[in-house]
Amino acid sequence: MPEATPTQITVPFKAVSDYPIPLKENGLIEEYLSESHSYDIPEKTLNNEVAELIAKLESKPTFNPDLKFDPSKHLVFKNEYYETTTTRTLEQLGIKKTRTKPVSNFAAAHPFPLLTQEAVDMVLWESLRPEVLRKYGRLPNLSKNATRLDFHVGGHTKFAAPFTRAMYNSPEVAAIVSKFTGVDVSTIHNSTLNHMNISLASSDPNEMKEIPSEKKDLLTAYDAQASKKGHELPSTLGLHYDSVTFALVIMLDLGEGAVGGETGIITGDDRVFRVPDPKIGYATLIQGMVLRHVATKPVSNSNRITGVTGFKTCGPGMELDNCRITSQKPSVLPRAIHNIFYSDWFDYRFETLSKHLDYQRKQIMEKFEKGEQFDQLAMIEVCKNMEKFLFDSYKELEAVHNPPFPPIEFKTPYDQLPNLE
Repeated sequence: MPEATPTQITVPFKAVSDYPIPLKENGLIEEYLSESHSYDIPEKTLNNEVAELIAKLESKPTFNPDLKFDPSKHLVFKNEYYETTTTRTLEQLGIKKTRTKPVSNFAAAHPFPLLTQEAVDMVLWESLRPEVLRKYGRLPNLSKNATRLDFHVGGHTKFAAPFTRAMYNSPEVAAIVSKFTGVDVSTIHNSTLNHMNISLASSDPNEMKEIPSEKKDLLTAYDAQASKKGHELPSTLGLHYDSVTFALVIMLDLGEGAVGGETGIITGDDRVFRVPDPKIGYATLIQGMVLRHVATKPVSNSNRITGVTGFKTCGPGMELDNCRITSQKPSVLPRAIHNIFYSDWFDYRFETLSKHLDYQRKQIMEKFEKGEQFDQLAMIEVCKNMEKFLFDSYKELEAVHNPPFPPIEFKTPYDQLPNLE
């Protein structure tokens, strides 16, 4: 089905009660307007595994619930890591066609040191407290082999995680991402700050019996996954494209002796490349808008917790970015609380457009004062880009667009993708 244009969508004025209901059989969440509480994290998980993890964090002698983020203390990244970190370009991964135009040739960076253990502990503590998880945490909608121990949390950073908010919004982190990717970037909005993919080790003896414990059995199970397609892999977040330009994925917990749990990237020959050797406090970086990938679950009975932040392009021209809501909107992702998510989304879109308008206004008057000829054709392109940015802001809202999820493109090999939009 061709992508809609502004003339193909009309939005009638309707009351909220008249919004079309996304269909569950299409992989969508019918109760997205009322915060998707059928996906609430079970009390058993909160009272057992989560409570045990929180108690462990709070029992550390240096634990401080009022800890303030200090980049000189909590970031361990060194300039030499730009040279020592393995990076991949799209060509090196065999990707010649993408679903949308890449913003650079950067594809991915292997894990590099970023956070101290103290910083990791604070991010975990701010995010996994039961009161935070009850409000902002949800079980996944579309994943593979998910259990009560696999869930997401997001949208909480603005309200309940000051240390985490300061860390992800720090200019030092943005500078690292910009240097690796080759473009200026910035964080986007609250709902994309530290959204977490969580798989916990079970403490239930009956559940533990179902999970291999011997190393040889774990390796056999892990090897059996090697022949699987990306959409077949057990995962906390199934095969997908990101709706943000770049994703910074920080490993916050990976149980000792864990087998599996890497980020899996789909390469140009449709194989799964597992980003190797994730360590606690290390970060992986990908151009997730054009790379299909999957957050795999460990085959062992191990914690696997990652914190993810989205970045968009920015710069002196206040460029309009390519971010979407395809895989993030509330009818797709239960942790995306309707009122929080869309307030975040449109605040960011309007702020971006406002800055872009101010920049274009200044450009117009500077050229006028220099006596330059007004370029009508160039201004038409400027206006078309702004028109598209505004249209892209609402074209995927549930009020107008509820296609089956996941989209066909999530399983389509790169070389079979249609021409760029």
